Amino acid sequence: MPDAARISRVLQEQLRARNRPEVTAVEAAEWLDEAGLLKDSRHRPGLPLRRLLRAGMIEGQHQYPNRRWFVMLT
Repeated sequence: MPDAARISRVLQEQLRARNRPEVTAVEAAEWLDEAGLLKDSRHRPGLPLRRLLRAGMIEGQHQYPNRRWFVMLT
């Protein structure tokens, strides 16, 4: 099982470092894959992270009315 607390912490650190208010689930999944924290899906980019987002496990998660998932700076 992925360490959701660590993933949340790394995403918040990356948002601050990149001076970004939010990031799409697909781009955030790339960051996590590059950091070796959560392997992304080659065929459905962002899917492993979206599963955590749907489960309510990631700090700053937000789903817009268009159903796209984002992680927002908290």
